[in-house]
Amino acid sequence: MKKIKQKIFIVLTIILVSSNIIKAQLVNPCRTVDVIEQEESLHPGYKARVNAMFEQSKRIVEEMKSSRAVNSDTLYRIPVVVHIVHTAPNENLPDSLVFSQIEVLNNDYNRWNSDSTQTRAVFKPIAGSLNFQFYLATTDPTGNPTTGIIRKTGTPAIPFVGFNAFQDNVKNPDEGDAPWNTDKYLNIWVCNLNTIPLGVLGYAYPPTGAANWDAASYTDSAKQGVVIDYTAFGRNNPYVIDPGVAPGRTCVHEVGHYLGLRHIWADEDLCAEDDGIDDTPKAGAASNFDCDTTKNTCVDVGVDYPDMIENFMDYSDEHCQNMFTQEQAAIMLVNLITLRPDLAEKAPLYGVGFSQNNFENNISVYPNPAVDFINIDFKSIRNNQVKIELIDNAGKSVLNKILDVNNDIHAIDISQLTSGFYYLQISNGRYILRKKVVK
Repeated sequence: MKKIKQKIFIVLTIILVSSNIIKAQLVNPCRTVDVIEQEESLHPGYKARVNAMFEQSKRIVEEMKSSRAVNSDTLYRIPVVVHIVHTAPNENLPDSLVFSQIEVLNNDYNRWNSDSTQTRAVFKPIAGSLNFQFYLATTDPTGNPTTGIIRKTGTPAIPFVGFNAFQDNVKNPDEGDAPWNTDKYLNIWVCNLNTIPLGVLGYAYPPTGAANWDAASYTDSAKQGVVIDYTAFGRNNPYVIDPGVAPGRTCVHEVGHYLGLRHIWADEDLCAEDDGIDDTPKAGAASNFDCDTTKNTCVDVGVDYPDMIENFMDYSDEHCQNMFTQEQAAIMLVNLITLRPDLAEKAPLYGVGFSQNNFENNISVYPNPAVDFINIDFKSIRNNQVKIELIDNAGKSVLNKILDVNNDIHAIDISQLTSGFYYLQISNGRYILRKKVVK
């Protein structure tokens, strides 16, 4: 069994000034060890409990592999609430950046990202995807309608310039904004994390709640979620410090930690360490925001793979990040099911009234890409009422209607929609068929 060390993860950058350029560089890119030692001193046994949790997830993955259940046929819809905690006007990011971040999450976790074609040939056979659908929450914890975006003026604690990762003060209602029920919502806090002496891009705690975790565990529910610096949130953020984070993948990376993944270099600059994932090659150190495809810092047993700089859990330039591996996807799915069981709404993806093996033969959608109309051909479905829903990449429903189908073709008008990616969902109350539609 590989040596496993699960840790709390923080991505850090420091701004260095030269005569011609100001650019974010990764210097001492992770303060994980400091956080771990702090938590261990406060709650002795913390390290052992986190290790045990990760080992448990690995065992479940192996069981799922043997039963051929890793590639789930279930759609997991994950409600997201974004807390924008601002202390200056530029920190109060517009809705458009929030929408773009949800879109990035959906594309990357489903491997629908357009740059997935850039995965090097050696890694394409092990690229993984998940049937995850992130969407901005439509109902708050009291049952009232919501946009899923909360804005609040924050008061970060002195002497820190911004909100401090070691204090988690952005989650304090007196300084930031309190979380919504962390069992039922993915909470994302967006704020100024420009702490002294280093700037933080984001951080997240791994999931807790495994059966072997005691009641005095190191964290409480109020800490669960993801925190992202306002300069690294969303695609093409105008306040971005380094263009290398412009694609919005800091949040993809941190949600990976939230679902139990580690950095691919195992948080140690040593080839002897391992991240506990079988299909990620070892790396001797984190990438330094570069896209160096020639790097091979460790010798792997069997096939000696290059460093997987395209992995979302590395520190490479986000423009060259484009994949999770199959086992990384399996770990996240297991942790969602077992450690965050109330977070996602679940529905089968077998197709309307049909088994997994033949639903593709009974419903077809064309043309795709489409311009003004998409046609849904219900080839062998008779006397059935179905719900048609079109959802944009921000998780917002833009079309919702009920159809009576009887072995016929229905045209759906999309002429008023903007160009982009959409999810088409067809449901009869028991099964859901999901297809990606491009306009």
